[in-house]
Amino acid sequence: MSYYAYTILECTNPELISSGSSFVKESNSELLKIINDKSHFLTWKDTMDDEIIKLSLKHSGETFSAECHWDTEYYDRVKFFFEYKNGECKQLGIKPGYVFIGPAEKIPNEEEYSAFRNHLIKYFNRLDFVSIKDGKFIIDKLNNEKDQYGYESYVTITYENDTYKWTATKKGISWVEVSCEKKEPIIDPLKEFEDKMKNSRNEDNNELPF
Repeated sequence: MSYYAYTILECTNPELISSGSSFVKESNSELLKIINDKSHFLTWKDTMDDEIIKLSLKHSGETFSAECHWDTEYYDRVKFFFEYKNGECKQLGIKPGYVFIGPAEKIPNEEEYSAFRNHLIKYFNRLDFVSIKDGKFIIDKLNNEKDQYGYESYVTITYENDTYKWTATKKGISWVEVSCEKKEPIIDPLKEFEDKMKNSRNEDNNELPF
């Protein structure tokens, strides 16, 4: 496991975690960016957890929400969700942090690729059940470990229209390999024959002297 975590922090008062706040200036974590009042931090070990607890004690009327995952986990990346208030931390749940590895070639259509990812997540949300056991959240994933014969199983989903065929293979909890191929045009033999006959008649008519 990496010593670094990626943490997305938001607050009922966004100014408390803004780039000019004392929290950011004094934190041992690096503020990477702020999007929609959510501050994205690169965190050393679990220092951010202690810092948020102290911040919530200092501002007892505020609620802080955090989403984090370890930065080098790709195959089994899990996102953890926490809520901080009055110095108390409550775990809200977990879910897979899907990592999409796009086609090696240039993506033919970014809008379609985005639609494909959304399509996949809807499927994965039905496959990756989150349960609670002994007070802990657990992702009940389909088994993809090698069996006694050396076989492994993966989840593969296709998404296609008349032009492109997208394929995604999910390995582990979060790793998703994506490929895209351009399909050959569908040829209707009857229509092709009718077009040839029509062209032939047109050519014959063009040869008439009147």
